[in-house]
Amino acid sequence: MEALAGKTVLITRAKHQARQMSVAVKKESGIPMEIPLLRMEGVSQQVFQSVSQQIHLYDWIVFTSKNGVSFFLDGLGERIPSTVRIAAVGVKTGQELKKRGYEVCFVPTSFVAETFAEEFGRNLSGKEHILFPKGNLARDVIPAKLRELGVLLEEFVVYETKTNDTKQQDLIVALESGKIDVVTFTSPSTVRSFVKLLEGTNWREWIKKCTIACIGPITEQEARRYFADVIVPKEYTIEALIQCISKYNQNA
Repeated sequence: MEALAGKTVLITRAKHQARQMSVAVKKESGIPMEIPLLRMEGVSQQVFQSVSQQIHLYDWIVFTSKNGVSFFLDGLGERIPSTVRIAAVGVKTGQELKKRGYEVCFVPTSFVAETFAEEFGRNLSGKEHILFPKGNLARDVIPAKLRELGVLLEEFVVYETKTNDTKQQDLIVALESGKIDVVTFTSPSTVRSFVKLLEGTNWREWIKKCTIACIGPITEQEARRYFADVIVPKEYTIEALIQCISKYNQNA
């Protein structure tokens, strides 16, 4: 019998990202419950005009998420010139770029911003012109570290992450009923939206028996502000997160 048999796993990430996790949960015989607490909106086409006109001038474009890749390339509406090198933080970010026909020239050994900034910085002379597509809630670790090296880095918000208020009642009902065994968080914003949508309820009592699982150290850091016990996989991917939950459940 698989480790998650009969267990209901709450998936809080945005709707367009939830399917991959649901499939992974089902593989372990778990029951996925998708309640997307985030919604993402791309910026207007007009915002891309200046970037499109000067994209050939950049030495590097740095992508830190699959969302960043999707919203940037869809908004740009043209190919990135082959003279521009591409760096990616994370397996899924790199896979999305390759799927769209781009070669990734740099990937860090660990998929966290601090490691990327340190390792990528070793490849720079300090004279590069770098474009940094991002979401509105992105941390400033990479831009700050790279600017210290003297590079010209332009941050470009390509999408905005917002709390999905329409799912508040679904979330309350699911937790209050005691149906949820595992709560998953894949970004600090999923944690913040979870807490925001449950303000004024008895949610701390409802989740006492739930396993809280986060995809990486930055999300874990945010989660530990609200939850005493949090589990995190060694590799920061959806597959590793579900395996971590399964292993924890077997040993519980």
